[in-house]
Amino acid sequence: MNRSALVAGIVVGACLWPMHGLAQSQPPVQATPEPGLQEAFDGKWHASITPYVWAPGISGTLVFHHPLLTGVGVASINVATGPSNYLSFVDSGGMVSAEARNNAFDIAGDVIFLNMSNSGSTNVTISGPGGVVQIPITSSVGWHLNTTMWELEPGLVVAHGDGGSAIVFTGARSVSLKATAGWTFTGPIDLIPLTGSDSESETITDGLIGARAKVRLGGRWFAPIYQDFGWGTANTTTSQFFGGFGYAEHWGNILLLYRQLYFDQESGTARVRGLELNGLTLGATINL
Repeated sequence: MNRSALVAGIVVGACLWPMHGLAQSQPPVQATPEPGLQEAFDGKWHASITPYVWAPGISGTLVFHHPLLTGVGVASINVATGPSNYLSFVDSGGMVSAEARNNAFDIAGDVIFLNMSNSGSTNVTISGPGGVVQIPITSSVGWHLNTTMWELEPGLVVAHGDGGSAIVFTGARSVSLKATAGWTFTGPIDLIPLTGSDSESETITDGLIGARAKVRLGGRWFAPIYQDFGWGTANTTTSQFFGGFGYAEHWGNILLLYRQLYFDQESGTARVRGLELNGLTLGATINL
């Protein structure tokens, strides 16, 4: 787990701890409560949907296990882009989250689809058997990454009151990856094919634990905070954090957040190493 994810977890814990006293209080009776800041405990279902746009910086390594590389090892292709050229990498995408609650029971979900590609010169490392020999070269590489992620998080409201609310949850996250690469090596290397292509597919499923909170800042302003940690198939560890500012309206909320998603595989057949997406998110929660 990277350092930034650990720091994010500490921040969330520090924010949630002062809110434990809220569990002992009930929202005060108000003639016209601030919209979107009070949690209604009336035995009815309350639902919302949040379409959003996320333009993250992306960094990580795609690992290819090609049959033609059997005697040499694997090819690792570095993937990196920043928000400034994000749109040139993204071919298509869609992002939406939703939440439903009845009294203290809460269930939330999130779906992300990203279809990204790039071509040009990049750094590639060819590793020998056991990783003993590593040959860094520059090559012309085109890569295509298709990612679909969904999350489902049933949880429990453990604190609510005039100052905000907090929810703890467990759940699952599934990430389906399909990585395709084509390469042309220009260096004097005769251990591998000078041109070739490969495609790798994998679905990573993790169990999650985490917490999310909404802290009132004053008036209609509030601060959403979220942190989860996951462990799953192929010795995968994942984490996700977001935090920022929200403004409540009677129809829902306007959100501006910083979001970070990180996952890594430790197995010898790993397809992805240290993949991190982080950047600003703009969304609107619509009450249904």
